[in-house]
Amino acid sequence: MSRLSALLLCAPLLAACGDSGRPQDTANAPLTTSGPGPTSTLGPTDGAVTDGTTTGEPTTSTASTSGAPKLDLGAQPDQGDGATTGECAAQMLEPQVQSIGVDVVVVVDTSNSMQAAIAAVEASINNDFAAILGASDIDYRVIVLGDYPPGGQLDICISAPLSGTDCNPPPPVPAVTERYKHYDAATGSGAFLDNILAWYTAPDPHGLAPNGYRDLLRDGTRKVILAMTDGTSASASEADGDAFDTALLTLDPPHFGTPGARDYVFHTIITMAANNPPDAPWLPGDPLQGEGGSIQRVSVITGGWRFPLAQTDAFDVLFQEIAKDVVETTPIACSFPIPEPPMGTIDPNTIEIDYQAGGVPPVKAFHQVVDLAACEPDAFYIQDATVILCPDACAQVQADPAAKLDVRYGCDVGFDPAG
Repeated sequence: MSRLSALLLCAPLLAACGDSGRPQDTANAPLTTSGPGPTSTLGPTDGAVTDGTTTGEPTTSTASTSGAPKLDLGAQPDQGDGATTGECAAQMLEPQVQSIGVDVVVVVDTSNSMQAAIAAVEASINNDFAAILGASDIDYRVIVLGDYPPGGQLDICISAPLSGTDCNPPPPVPAVTERYKHYDAATGSGAFLDNILAWYTAPDPHGLAPNGYRDLLRDGTRKVILAMTDGTSASASEADGDAFDTALLTLDPPHFGTPGARDYVFHTIITMAANNPPDAPWLPGDPLQGEGGSIQRVSVITGGWRFPLAQTDAFDVLFQEIAKDVVETTPIACSFPIPEPPMGTIDPNTIEIDYQAGGVPPVKAFHQVVDLAACEPDAFYIQDATVILCPDACAQVQADPAAKLDVRYGCDVGFDPAG
């Protein structure tokens, strides 16, 4: 799993910045100092973890455009050959997982032939799926599309701790949480793929998704669809699966990616023969078999797995493996907020990033540019108090399963956004 570590530079006289403006030998150095005058602690917010504190007062305090003091080291000469940026201080943040969010959409056929499978899914979602995602620190959300009690046929109710109810009895309205959403609608196998498309913009009966389940999806997250149906009346045509994929990618807004750049994977539990061993899923390279060839086709073209509906005793293994796959394949985030110190503000023009391919030296420096339009292959820019890797740099980092980024704030490295 990719890991993101950060260096925060905002207090004076703890470590010397060398020719590149980067602190030298700070990873294992003590990070606390004292001096005359009041003390202050400078550290990250929004979930960042740190073991060290920095005390003392900044060498200078210059006014920012907002009127708040800007933590900086005063005027420094622009960098050139052999130039330095003067003295600055460093604080190492604990390495932490920083990944993009994941929305898991569970679509359940609630026709009368699905009773045993629905009971197994209700048990597995909490015990074998959400528990693994939660333990991994992945930013996840589970969205169930299925008939909620009292349903016109069978129904599905997900219990606590993922939801806000024990389902005994189910409350009149799904007890949604930040991690769990429920779109109340009924489908059988015959209209299964069509309903996934139609529900995207159709309001739910409880007012939880007035514009369709698109209201429940988050921008910028990876999408994982887990479809469960017997497939007995679903189309066997692979072309229908291709047509569904094309239609899903053209939905507005484009939550599932775009043609030629999918951002979703589609797993299927359907009526089909068991693999060998029986608890092993069928992989994308394995032939279609059993019911619902159109639905299976979507799994094949998106790199998803297929699993026999009758193997309810092995659903726990399947859900565990899908959850592990989500954790292992979710890439590092390409944007992260600038932390807010307890006093003053960080000068965004001083931010530097080093990328370690495979998580080991040597490092490659990513340099700052003005905005997206000025992007270069090894660069980043600042927008709305957020550090954003340029597209090529993002692609490079996300393709590296052991990528590591060292991010530093506060040293005046001479970047001129107008230059």
